[in-house]
Amino acid sequence: MKRALKSSAILLLLILLISGGNAFSQQTVSVSLKQARDIAAERAYTVRQANADIETARFQVKELTATGLPQIDATIGFNDNIALPVQLIPGEFLGQSEEFVPLPFGTKYSGNAGLNVNQLVFSGTYLVGLQAAKAFVEKSREDQAKTVVDIRKTVSEAYFLVLATEESIKIIDSTYAITKKLADETRIIFENGLVEETDYDQLQLMTSELEVSRTNALNQLNIARSYLKYHMGLPETTEIVLTQSIAELIDETKPAVLMDESFNLNSNIDFRILKKQQELAFLQLRQQKSLYLPSLSAFLNYQTQAQRAEWNFFDSKGKWYSSSVWGVNMNIPIFSSGDRRSKVNQAKVQVEKTMIAEEQVGNSLKIQYQNTSNELRNALLTYGTTRQNRALSEKIFRRTGVKYQEGISGSLDLMNAHNQYLSTQSQYINAAMNVLNKSVALESLTEIPE
Repeated sequence: MKRALKSSAILLLLILLISGGNAFSQQTVSVSLKQARDIAAERAYTVRQANADIETARFQVKELTATGLPQIDATIGFNDNIALPVQLIPGEFLGQSEEFVPLPFGTKYSGNAGLNVNQLVFSGTYLVGLQAAKAFVEKSREDQAKTVVDIRKTVSEAYFLVLATEESIKIIDSTYAITKKLADETRIIFENGLVEETDYDQLQLMTSELEVSRTNALNQLNIARSYLKYHMGLPETTEIVLTQSIAELIDETKPAVLMDESFNLNSNIDFRILKKQQELAFLQLRQQKSLYLPSLSAFLNYQTQAQRAEWNFFDSKGKWYSSSVWGVNMNIPIFSSGDRRSKVNQAKVQVEKTMIAEEQVGNSLKIQYQNTSNELRNALLTYGTTRQNRALSEKIFRRTGVKYQEGISGSLDLMNAHNQYLSTQSQYINAAMNVLNKSVALESLTEIPE
């Protein structure tokens, strides 16, 4: 099912407030499932990292593009010849009697400046590399989309877990209220000698067990809320309130509609990522083949230098001696002892592997979709049954409580009805959770994020 990541004005304001820093760390946030998922799609740690990966890929494209544009470098140098080099000259050249005369050469100071310009004219590797870099950016976007799909699924499951825990606490509280009332009434009857002490002890034990269960459920609720806030990218100090119930979410997700949708492989994010990997493998093959092509580049070099006995390089009367050259270079591959051929063959093998992976993943996803659809159908049937059992067990428990008060039923009957009620309530919550989780799993197989 396609779900757009569109936020309402209220949600956008909420995100801005949460992003405001520590000033809003104590804020109470009320969210529906959709709002929780949309916040996670913006703030989750994994999503923000995926966004950074896209930015990195874009800069890599710019980096590669720059290598084919003019490259200009300037050089400036200065030398202070502390000791000038000496050359021995035959004395007869200078009209002297010595066999060799040492003469220093050069000047005390020398300076130079240069400018180099290089331009790539043609390179098959460069052209294919540009295409591969752009394809890599597209793959990074698909990776980011998969991250969004995954975090929406994770947040949904965390949202369901919080709701299920809250529902369990409500059941415990309602059961505790009934049991505690019966225990108090039984205590009075016991003190008047109308019932056995065992009956009162039995009810005391039931209330004590419910108190322990409630304490454990509250701890689990705190953990579940922390887990949800973490995946939504919210501070731990933020108070979060869920605005939807399990029954509302089951009606909202419309699992029957999900199962009626046809499965399109191209709508699955994992399959789309595989297709991008396949495209990159083809480009890698083309890049290796391009190594057989010649490459052409042009260059321009300008140099100027000066020599001074004194430091006066900025004197306009001083002379600078310049030189310049330009040209072209062509690199023609001739023989590599099979190196290029081996690289091409390796790239061909990688392309073949992606073709095999496409077939494998395609079949695997179809099976996964079919299995998840069947599991969702079974989950719906189980949910319908447990919902009916839940209502019946509650009716039985309440009637047994009334009969117990009237002395028609004993404590054993009440305990059995009590345990049956708690068991069917637990089965109902588990069945509802299973429906929601399977619905989200099926949705994640077909969701096309924007």
